[in-house]
Amino acid sequence: MRLFRLCAFALAAECAYGYLDTTPFFMFSTSELLTSSSDLQSASSIVSDVAISLSQCPSDYYILVSQQGVSGRDYESIKSSPVLAKSLSGSRPRVGIRSSMIVPDVRGAIAPSTWTEVLQEKCGVETTEIDASKGSIPTTLTPAPRLIKVNLPAPSSDSRAKQLSLNDAFFASILDMLPTQNYTVLYTTTRGRNGLVGAQQPEQTEYEMESAIQDSLHLDLKRDLGAHGANQTGNQTIIDGPLFDKYQFFTSGIYMSFLVGFLLLSILYVAISAVASLQVTYAAFDKETGAFAGKKQQ
Repeated sequence: MRLFRLCAFALAAECAYGYLDTTPFFMFSTSELLTSSSDLQSASSIVSDVAISLSQCPSDYYILVSQQGVSGRDYESIKSSPVLAKSLSGSRPRVGIRSSMIVPDVRGAIAPSTWTEVLQEKCGVETTEIDASKGSIPTTLTPAPRLIKVNLPAPSSDSRAKQLSLNDAFFASILDMLPTQNYTVLYTTTRGRNGLVGAQQPEQTEYEMESAIQDSLHLDLKRDLGAHGANQTGNQTIIDGPLFDKYQFFTSGIYMSFLVGFLLLSILYVAISAVASLQVTYAAFDKETGAFAGKKQQ
């Protein structure tokens, strides 16, 4: 079962790379939270759903991680973030992860300020900020409830996997220093400036140069994945926008059916026209008389 979850994590991260305008989101907790994972969700829906779960104050410590300059491709390999992968699969030793949430594709930017306000108003948490780029971790933490904000630096284009592994080790050290194993982790990711992430800049440029038809097909695939995830979880994400952006009335299959139907009707028309153009005189059906008729009777 654990191996299956690890494979699902890798496949979900690989699927996230398919959309260069989205980023993944992860959440796991040692408490039972009402979460619904799907392949594609909007940032606003994630913020509202998570805020409802946090308003119940399920944990003593809340760790809000902000990983900058990454995309779904960086999480294809479990080796780049082993602690995160094991936590999501519930296979970390001596840690009882009871709920997790994986969203490979998040449309829009998540605003963690809403979660901070909910935790401060409902749970009365105190905030501690940790910057991984400085490499300093507080030796002690005041008693719970507490919100720990962790800012992980963006990996450069060179040795991205190694830098992500270092960030993951820094994240693991924070989990190990908690005085109690009752916590909730909110792992958000953001893209680089102008949506470019390291070595993916040429791919992003190529994506922007795609035709309007390819852009519409790309949007169709995202709608299909969103609907598939909604059918599995019972939570459907409504896409804001005009009617023709929410629903697709003419697909490529419909156009192909129209084309094949037009060809078949054209063939039928030619066949009917050919049969109708046959001209036979009425004399051809009359009974022959005269000398030739007598010879045929003999």
